[in-house]
Amino acid sequence: MNKSAIVSESYNLAVEAGFNSFLEEHATSENCEIKINEEKLISEIEDKWLNEEIAEIGNITPCEYIKSLVSLEALVELFIEISSVSDVGVPEILIDRLKEQAKPAADMLFGFVKDSLASKDQSESLAISQAVYTIGCLRCNEYKEKLIELLIDYCRDEMISEAICAAIALYDDTILEDLIKTFHETDQDLVKEHLLICVAEISKEHQSDEIFYFLKNAFRVVSNLKLVVEVLGDYGDGRAIPLLRGFILKNIKEMDQATFNHMRAVIKKLGGEINDLVYK
Repeated sequence: MNKSAIVSESYNLAVEAGFNSFLEEHATSENCEIKINEEKLISEIEDKWLNEEIAEIGNITPCEYIKSLVSLEALVELFIEISSVSDVGVPEILIDRLKEQAKPAADMLFGFVKDSLASKDQSESLAISQAVYTIGCLRCNEYKEKLIELLIDYCRDEMISEAICAAIALYDDTILEDLIKTFHETDQDLVKEHLLICVAEISKEHQSDEIFYFLKNAFRVVSNLKLVVEVLGDYGDGRAIPLLRGFILKNIKEMDQATFNHMRAVIKKLGGEINDLVYK
C-alpha cells in the first residue's frame, strides 16, 4: 500500500471512529434521536486526525505529509484516494493545497471526471462527485461553461447532477447570467429544472427584479409545477402571489388536491390571502 492509500485509509477510519464515538457519547435510552452538526463534528475529527502520527508513513502526521507533497500529481492522487472511499468529502487542507494551483488543478480534476464518466465505472462515483464539487471550489472562470455543459450532458444522473449544481452554486452571482442564458436556449425540460435549481440557490442572497421575472417566466415554461412553485416560495417575493392565485383560480377544476394544497401553502407563506381558495 502506497503512502497516499495509507493516509486515505487512516482518514476514513478516523471519521468512522469519530462518528461512532459521538453517537456512543450522546446515545441514551431516553433520547433515541441524536442531532448531529456534521460540519462541526467533521472539522473536529479532521483537526485531531491531521496532528496524529502515522507509523506506516514514517511517524509523520497527515498534516506534515500533505504539506510535503510538492507535485500537483501527488496532491490529486491523494485527493482521488480519499474521495474514493470517503462519504464526507476530503480534508479542507487538501482543497487549500489545490487552490494554490487552481487552474491546472481544475484541469486535472476535470480530466479525471471526463475519463471516469466515459468509462462508466460505478466504483468511482464518490470521487467523481467530489472532484466536480472541488472544481467549483477552485472557481476558475474557464469552468463556468464547462460545468454547465457537463450538467446538460449528465442531467439524468442524480448523483452527478447534484454535485454539478453544488459546484455551480459556488460561483455565486458571477455565473447567473450564464445560467439564465442557457435556460432560455435549451429545450430540455430536465436541464431547465436543474438550471432553475442553481439560479434559485444562488439568488437567495442576490435578489433582483431580473431574477424575479426570470422565476416568473420559469413558472410558465417549466413542466415540474411543484418544483417551480417551491422555488417561488423560497425566493420570498410577494409579487408572485397574484401569479399563483391566478393559476389556481383558472385551473382548480383540473388540479389534484396535493398540488392545490402545496400552492395554497406557498401563497400563505408569501403573505397572500387563501381563505377564498377552496378545493372543489
